[in-house]
Amino acid sequence: MQGASSSSGSLIPPCTHDVFLSFRGTDTRTGFTYNLYNVLEREKIKTFFDDHKLKRGENISAALLQAIEVSKISVVICSENYGSSSWCLDELVKILECKESKQQIVIPVFYKVDPSHVRHQIDSFGEAFAGLKYNKDKIPRWRAALTQVANLSGWTYVNGYEYDFIEKIVKEIKEAAGLHDQKKKGDVPGFNHQSNKDSTGLDDQRKNRNGADLYNQAVLEVQKILHGADVHVNRSSLEVENNLNGAELYNRAFLEVQRKINGADLYNQAYLDVLNKINGG
Repeated sequence: MQGASSSSGSLIPPCTHDVFLSFRGTDTRTGFTYNLYNVLEREKIKTFFDDHKLKRGENISAALLQAIEVSKISVVICSENYGSSSWCLDELVKILECKESKQQIVIPVFYKVDPSHVRHQIDSFGEAFAGLKYNKDKIPRWRAALTQVANLSGWTYVNGYEYDFIEKIVKEIKEAAGLHDQKKKGDVPGFNHQSNKDSTGLDDQRKNRNGADLYNQAVLEVQKILHGADVHVNRSSLEVENNLNGAELYNRAFLEVQRKINGADLYNQAYLDVLNKINGG
């Protein structure tokens, strides 16, 4: 297997793919896997999907193994008949080898199959796997690989809207590989552009949304407490629209409230009352 892989080194340059998709064609090629591939491509995530990336005349076996080696992430789509394909199982063995030797990220997706059935090769998944008895030399490695991948943290799909499920998987892939859309980040007011390889940015976004919600609540409470006082604040400068996530904007808006409220003592008392109410005091 290693020899076949090295013989095709010229077919696929190093560091070519962000994601390699391993799947059973008869189960998901034209449905789930193809839809996942399209969303990944839409997000500018370079993805190896054999229908699109192999040129006519290439040695498919060697090219697939090489593609696994040069991918950052492998997504293993375990469907009912995945275990019936020696091709898929050889891919899986290679993927797990790369996980150990290259620290490749492996994300299993259990598509309409129970992970425990994959882990123990039982039920309908086990029946499909049993059809490979003739290949006795590889059976132990395949069993070990199926058990290992089923023990990894992954995604399980039973029913529901596949598109929503796919979006969640793509989100995890982007987080795992640091493949965020920098252009979209630049459009967010007050976005913190400092980053490191372990930061996904999701915590900052949640904090900013929470900050905007807290700000809206605080403004309403201040207005109630200061009812009747001579406070003239432009409504539009107080409201934070739903799509504003910037903590910096939140801080500026609160300072604006502070400047426009007459009487520092009155503001301080109102602010304390707001904090007490928000914190359940």
